[in-house]
Amino acid sequence: MKASLEKGGEPPLGGGGIFCEIFYMMFQITLKKPPRLPHVRFPIHIAARCSIMLDYRMDTFLSLCETKSYTKTAAILHLTQPSVTQHIKYLEHFYQCPLFHYDGKQVEMTEAGQYLRDKVILQRAQNVEIRKRLQQMQEPISFDIGLTPSATFSFALPRLCTYVNRNAEPRIQFHVSNTRRLLRGMQNGMLDAIIMEGEIPDMLVEATELCRENIIAAASPELSEELYGCTWSTLLKQPLIVLETGCGIRTLVQRHLSRSGISLYDFREVIEVDSFIVLKELLRQGLGIAFVLEPTIQQERDEKRLGRIYVDTMPMYGSLYFVTMRDRADNEQLWKIRDVLLQKTFSAGN
Repeated sequence: MKASLEKGGEPPLGGGGIFCEIFYMMFQITLKKPPRLPHVRFPIHIAARCSIMLDYRMDTFLSLCETKSYTKTAAILHLTQPSVTQHIKYLEHFYQCPLFHYDGKQVEMTEAGQYLRDKVILQRAQNVEIRKRLQQMQEPISFDIGLTPSATFSFALPRLCTYVNRNAEPRIQFHVSNTRRLLRGMQNGMLDAIIMEGEIPDMLVEATELCRENIIAAASPELSEELYGCTWSTLLKQPLIVLETGCGIRTLVQRHLSRSGISLYDFREVIEVDSFIVLKELLRQGLGIAFVLEPTIQQERDEKRLGRIYVDTMPMYGSLYFVTMRDRADNEQLWKIRDVLLQKTFSAGN
């Protein structure tokens, strides 16, 4: 045994192996060498849980997935472009597969890159959810629910407020922003659910359609009467007022117009605003037209402050969705809120 230890051999672990291992570690200490810890091999299922690395390089990876540009990613994260490249190469070496490739001059995710992005977003959201739930174990259950500006004019917000007033739990905090920011907030775990219009991202979320609304052309009462029954060629001569990029209603309008071969920029002028308050005021002043979900201006139409332009074209519509991340531990509780929104009648017992 002594000869084996002096030559750096490993003591046997069978029989008296445990005592030999302890003696070997003590022997190494007397030689002023760091002790060799016994090798531990994790079971496969434990190793699999550690397979997704969540560190600052993942921030670079997720940003590149969104921007599809090394230059833009470097600017957003205040890094140099070589640093971005180094982070991606490190991850590709870590996972032993390419995560991006070039399609011409465009950076695109590989299938492995798409899979990793989805898993990382889900895991980050779940980590935030776990931390939030642990903090709330001694407190009433609460949820953070986001709504798009269009959703605040729908039946959803009044019904949720009524539900909150009639039930002690769960507590609900509301957050209003555009669709893109709400989706990012939910993916980061800051929001538990969102009520939105627009395009639903694949793979990451569970979405339930709450209702389908008409998308109408709106203007001042005078202008809407003047343009009644007009054609697209006449409508394109008007300035178009739109919400900022990232708003679901803008995405829906662009999609519908493109089917007729029309772009937003085919209108005489495009005026971009960041709120419905400004948009409605510009409409009232007769400074242009806008496409909105019908409930958005229902009150103004009832009060004769805005009007609808009836256009000689195919009808447009948009759906309102209740959206949560997949695989949440508390989705059943969120679905109870969703079911309240889905009810045709809202009784006092709810």
